[in-house]
Amino acid sequence: MATDPHANRDDGLIGSLRRFGRTLAGTLGTRLEILSTELAEERGHLAKLAMVALTILFCLQVGLMFAVLFFVLAMAPEHRLVAIGIASLVMLLGAGVGALWLRAWLRGRPPMFGTTVTELKKDRDRFAGRRGGLE
Repeated sequence: MATDPHANRDDGLIGSLRRFGRTLAGTLGTRLEILSTELAEERGHLAKLAMVALTILFCLQVGLMFAVLFFVLAMAPEHRLVAIGIASLVMLLGAGVGALWLRAWLRGRPPMFGTTVTELKKDRDRFAGRRGGLE
């Protein structure tokens, strides 16, 4: 019965399906590992951004409070209102510049999950090429 042509064809089909399954599982596993790595990186970036931003804001607020207090007290009593206005203007301008810098930095970062998306597009193109070659 080993010479039966139908038995060889079934083994070939089953073997082909097994190879396809292993390839598909390997590809999906690799893509999930890439996605997991990128998620961990993005979580780290977000935590770093939050900690640095909060530290900067705290130090900036305390420093500005003391600087304004010093500036106002250093002025003659009749000029203290002008000193408060100038200090307020400087702080608002600093906040605007900081906001513009932060926006530019966030826009300049690479997109989230860029590597995963690129690899999935490559996979899609490869499978489309294989399907076209088999037909």
